[in-house]
Amino acid sequence: MTNLLIILFGFIGIMVFRHLRKQSELANKHILRYCEEQNLQWLSTAAIAIGWQPHKSSLFRYKFNFEFSSSGANCYQGTLIMLGPIADQFILPPYAIDE
Repeated sequence: MTNLLIILFGFIGIMVFRHLRKQSELANKHILRYCEEQNLQWLSTAAIAIGWQPHKSSLFRYKFNFEFSSSGANCYQGTLIMLGPIADQFILPPYAIDE
């Protein structure tokens, strides 16, 4: 019985890890596309929170912080909020625009 529980918890752990990796990859795609549209240079992405929020596409709400630059000499931090696989909201601070 103990071996069965170990296998079950191991399987659940692997599935959760795979799901979180998939969400991170989706977030990176959304962030890269957004940065290209806004003429920003993407620097890095980090997952910061997972919360319970029932929605039609998922049960969870994910928050990702990302760093970007508008000129190559500065660095700003924005936030992406995702509801399942859908990019719900980008939150960016005011940043300098170089022409």
